[in-house]
Amino acid sequence: MINGIFPTFMQSAYILFLCMKKYFYLILNVCLIHFLLGLDINIVSVSLPYISSHFGVSMTEVSRIVWIYFLILTCFLLAFGKIGDIKGFRKIYISGIILFLTGSFLCSISQTFTMLVIFRIVQASGSAVLFALTPAVIASEIPEEIRGRVYGINYSFTALGGIIGRAASGFLVEHFGWNSIFLINIPIGLVTIYFSYRYIRGLNYSGRKFDYYGTLLIFAGLFSLLFALNTGDEKGWASPEITGLFLLSVVFIVFFIIRQKKAEHPLMDMGILKIKRISMPVLTFVFVYIITNGMIYLSPFYLTWIKNYPKEQTGLLMAVPSVMQFFSGYLSGYLSDKFKGINTCLTGIVLITLSMGFCLYLSPESGILQIILLFALYGFSIGFFIPSNTNNIMTGAPEKDKGIISSFMTTSVRLGSSFGVVLFGLVFMSFVPEKNPLQAGISPDVIMSGFRAAFIFGIFAGLLGVITVLLSGERKQKTVE
Repeated sequence: MINGIFPTFMQSAYILFLCMKKYFYLILNVCLIHFLLGLDINIVSVSLPYISSHFGVSMTEVSRIVWIYFLILTCFLLAFGKIGDIKGFRKIYISGIILFLTGSFLCSISQTFTMLVIFRIVQASGSAVLFALTPAVIASEIPEEIRGRVYGINYSFTALGGIIGRAASGFLVEHFGWNSIFLINIPIGLVTIYFSYRYIRGLNYSGRKFDYYGTLLIFAGLFSLLFALNTGDEKGWASPEITGLFLLSVVFIVFFIIRQKKAEHPLMDMGILKIKRISMPVLTFVFVYIITNGMIYLSPFYLTWIKNYPKEQTGLLMAVPSVMQFFSGYLSGYLSDKFKGINTCLTGIVLITLSMGFCLYLSPESGILQIILLFALYGFSIGFFIPSNTNNIMTGAPEKDKGIISSFMTTSVRLGSSFGVVLFGLVFMSFVPEKNPLQAGISPDVIMSGFRAAFIFGIFAGLLGVITVLLSGERKQKTVE
């Protein structure tokens, strides 16, 4: 059993190396890139207090280098996916790595906080290329019979980057300064430039043109939406500014859809939305990442407000889901290769929903073992779902549209992440409106009512995910010989 259905990550990597030497360096390349992306996102987020102290800015101000990064990243995904389809993945992928490394270096030499924010935009633009095209590169270069395992290993490397990023941030800042959290990207990034040039084919479909007008419309729509989501809590959700941004985003997105239906060379063919094997799993990703980022947002508050754990212990407990995702990612890909259809995805989304249900049993009296087991189940479930769902989407993507479908999928992930923080937070605050309920003298039982309401919302999102998985394709299992 252990050597069959449940091989370890390292065993799996070794097997892939022995059986498919021609793909090893390509697999290593995309894994290193996603390791860097996971590392950068987490190491910067954990280092915010140090950056705040260095530049003398408030925690509210310093959070801009995180949410502006994700805002720019999300807004550029569709554009870079399409450019990859037109110009070829190798050329655009290498350009993305160079842009990411350039942004990393410029961030490290920033003299003012404003410069750091601007250079994070450069870095985010490079990240957008890599996030948009990595699933497409795997789908184009790796045979279908082993593709799920590659998605699983790639996802495990992303989780590994997150684990190391959280663990190493304090050491790097203390011994080498805040600049080191950006400079650490450069050595590995330079290696991936060579691997990308050497092992990614330069295929392209240059007969198509780029839709600049459509790109501008979707950028404006997503920018307005995400800016409203990221500043709504600060400015007030009912304020004229936030309401106006939401309305503006709707207008831009509607005009984008109209444009895509009429354009000779649209940024994204709206016919893709009619393909249930693609559109339904993409929608499921929205629900899953609403849960994922909602939990990332709320869990530390439970651990500190209710359990009164110190920061170090809270950090270790928050690493439990990432550790489980590291191991379950490959298992997910392996099973999606072995059994075609939606059953692996269905199992994953059901487990995610059950983990939200078990969260309802958390209380002020919950022991650390109960918390670890619950976080482990939740992390395992997330890691079990994501690679198999990615594999299903990209297997159904036409060769000439793999870039745009890959970026469409990644855009849904980022939108779900943004909505997750907002929606879980709003549900919680509808029961506990105080900014710091402990200082306001709110009882733990009342605070727990807010957490339980958020978990119930998570169950609801999970059930919607179950429905969309069931709508996405055949449940019949077929073994790949």
